[in-house]
Amino acid sequence: MKLSVCIDSVFRELGLEDSLRKVKEEGFRAFEFWGWEKKDLGLMTKLAQELDLSLSAFCVKQANLTEPSARSAYLDGLKETLEVAKRLQCRTLILTVGSEQAGVPREEQRRSLVEGLRASLPLLEGTGVTLAVEPLNTLIDHPGYFLSYSQEAWDILQEVRHPQVQMLFDIYHQQITEGHVTTNLLRMLERVGHIHSAGNPGRGELGEGELHYPYIFRRLTEAGYQGYVGLEYFTAGDPVESLRRMAAAYSEWL
Repeated sequence: MKLSVCIDSVFRELGLEDSLRKVKEEGFRAFEFWGWEKKDLGLMTKLAQELDLSLSAFCVKQANLTEPSARSAYLDGLKETLEVAKRLQCRTLILTVGSEQAGVPREEQRRSLVEGLRASLPLLEGTGVTLAVEPLNTLIDHPGYFLSYSQEAWDILQEVRHPQVQMLFDIYHQQITEGHVTTNLLRMLERVGHIHSAGNPGRGELGEGELHYPYIFRRLTEAGYQGYVGLEYFTAGDPVESLRRMAAAYSEWL
């Protein structure tokens, strides 16, 4: 299991160069971010090589997969994002599926989502890149989002049935949506391509709130998970001090 720092959440006030240098200085070896469109990709490539940092994941250009008329825009965005992933040597892309469509039966929207994922497969072939489909909580952070439960995400992946389409299991979001995070995460681990973490409530540091990360991380380690766990939390104080605490806590927990 490897940790990855989400620079867009942890370092909201810092620029790209300062963020990556702080990630390296605090002993982390990987980073991730959200959207790529406004990032200085040349600078990012240069810094990642200089600092010997891996890019674990970033987001596909947004489009609504629940709406068939938006599929062409989604596929165009996926093509662009795959080119960026190749340039940045990133093997995982985070996919948010879009909003629920008012007045449209849920089953029709689900069918559109499945068909959109299947239409992605020819673009993924030969790239070595995995799409990580992310359920999000609709109670607090993402009202109106289509996909919130891990079981529904699992069922959709079982329909698509392709090793390059996996799930992003966000521990924070799933604690809000459904609880039983360790049980569900371990049960679905074979289809989990990436994990996100934050404390709950408040989406703060992992040591805060009701989620007991020492237990969760130990169980993941025992289960043989070797992928990334993204630190996708918001800091209340100095982000460097926060990362320092996270690094120390992680060593203690394991």
